[in-house]
Amino acid sequence: MTRALLSVVLVALGWPAGAAWAENEQALSVGLGYATFSVPGPAVENMAPPAVSPDWGGVVSATYERMIGSDVGLRAEVAGSLFRGGNTMKQSPGSYALLGDVGVVLRFDILHVVPYAFGGIGAVTASGGPIDNGRDFVLVVGGGADWLRGRDRSYGVEIRLASFAGDMTVFTVGFRGTHRWGFF
Repeated sequence: MTRALLSVVLVALGWPAGAAWAENEQALSVGLGYATFSVPGPAVENMAPPAVSPDWGGVVSATYERMIGSDVGLRAEVAGSLFRGGNTMKQSPGSYALLGDVGVVLRFDILHVVPYAFGGIGAVTASGGPIDNGRDFVLVVGGGADWLRGRDRSYGVEIRLASFAGDMTVFTVGFRGTHRWGFF
């Protein structure tokens, strides 16, 4: 009787409904979303240079995660962004940024909606229009929430900010789909 009551309570709380953690779990995510950047513009007389940003931008990303515990994992990602606008008369209106980083991911919950945060170090390379400045090392921070649709897949939203001592800052927000394997 006690075991049956415990089972009913656990089912009511959603415990067996696809928890998002398992040691050695691996995941591959693909994302699509909005991107923007900020770089200093040309200096005008003795004033500080104004910030330049695009009219619009988009990002495509791919992320690989490998959990090393129930809440902590290693993460590697690449993201490519295309931008339009923010240019002057002598610059191309199109520009791009490529980002690659490695770091850690922390999950905060094991329910149907799993919030997470991540951080890493990497590099960004950019060219075209107002962001023609080569390569910079960056710190990447971000987070999101995954909506578990089963043990092996989820959908979610994610935000990312990549910046450091260089002149360029890239911000992205988008949707991602994830496939997981290696649960046990």
